[in-house]
Amino acid sequence: MKLRISLLLICALLLAGCSAPAAPEVTAPTLPVFNTEPAPETVPVIETTLPVETETEPVTEPTEDPVQLAREWFYHVFWELDPDETEAWFAAHPEYLENGYEGVSINEAWLSDNGLDLYTTQGHQVLAIDAENRILILRATLAGSRTVMAIAKLPDRLHLYPSAGLGSYGEVVGTIAERHNGLLAMTGSGFIDPDGNGNGGQIAGWCMCGGERYGSPMGYNYFRFELGEDNWFTVTRATGEPMSTTTDAMEFEPALLIGGETQPPGIWTGENPRACIGQTERGEILMLGVEGRFSDSPGCSVVECAKLMQSYGGINAINVDGGTTAILWYRGQPIMRCSNRSRSEGRYLPNAWVYVNADNG
Repeated sequence: MKLRISLLLICALLLAGCSAPAAPEVTAPTLPVFNTEPAPETVPVIETTLPVETETEPVTEPTEDPVQLAREWFYHVFWELDPDETEAWFAAHPEYLENGYEGVSINEAWLSDNGLDLYTTQGHQVLAIDAENRILILRATLAGSRTVMAIAKLPDRLHLYPSAGLGSYGEVVGTIAERHNGLLAMTGSGFIDPDGNGNGGQIAGWCMCGGERYGSPMGYNYFRFELGEDNWFTVTRATGEPMSTTTDAMEFEPALLIGGETQPPGIWTGENPRACIGQTERGEILMLGVEGRFSDSPGCSVVECAKLMQSYGGINAINVDGGTTAILWYRGQPIMRCSNRSRSEGRYLPNAWVYVNADNG
C-alpha cells in the first residue's frame, strides 16, 4: 500500500515537471503620442548689427563760407579787376560792400564824375561797376583822345531797338533806351543826312530789330553785324541773306575784328569821333565811344579802337556811325561828349543798341 502511494506521488511530481511553463506577465506596448495641434510657422531669425557708440567726435562736412563764394563769383565775373588791388580799394571804401559783392553798384561814369581811383589789369580807369547787371565801364585814352568803353557781360540783354518814328523821324539814344527799360545804350545804324540836317528817320542800309526788317542792303562795301538766337555775333559782308537764326542786325563799315583778327581799316584812319560795338571770346558785349573834334580830344583811327577791344578779348567787332552821331549813354545820361556841342544828348537816330535792365531779362 505504501508502495502504491509512493508511486502515485512520484508520478504526480513527474507530471508536474512536464507541464507548460507559466505564461509571462504581458505589458501593453507604449504607443507614440501624436500632437493634433497645427505646427507653428517657422519664423526666420534675422541677425542685426546694432551700432556701437564710440567716444570719438562726430564728423561734420566742411561748410563753404558764403562771403568767400560771393567774392570768388565777383572776380570771376569782373575778371578785368585785380583781386588784391580791388580788395584794398574796398577796404578804403567799405560803403560799396554794404550789400555784399552781388550788390556792388558804383556809378562814376557821368560827364560830371571823375571816375574811381581803381584800374583794370590793362591799366584803364574804372568808371562804373554794376554787379547785378554785370556791367563794367572804363575810361581809356586813344591817340590822346578821351575814350569810354562799357563791357556788358550778358549778351541776351542786348537788342537793336528802332525809333518810334522809323521811316519818318528818329530819336535820341536815351529816349529809345528808356522806352525799353534800358540801362546802357549806344549808336546803331547810320541814316540819310542831307547837308547834315537829317532827322534820323531814313536808315542808311539795312537792319533787323527783333526779327523785323527795315531799309535796303548797302552792298558789298558794307559789313553786317548779326546777333543770333544763341546770343553770339558774327561779322560778314553785307551781301546775301542773314542767318535764319538772326534776331538783330545792322550794316556799316569797316569791320574791325573777325575771329579775333584785326581787319583793314580802309579810309577810316583819320582823327574823328568813333563808335564801335563788338563781342569777346567770353560772349561779353563791348560798347566803345571816342570823343572827337575837341581841343583836348581830337578823335582817333578805327585801328586804335580795334586794338583796345582786342585787349579785352574782342573777337568780332564793327565800326558804326561816328562823327556827331557817336554817343554812349548810361543810366539816364550820356557818358561821352557829342562832338556837336549843341546836341549834348546826341543826334536823332533810326535805332540804338540797348542793354536792358535785369527785370527785362
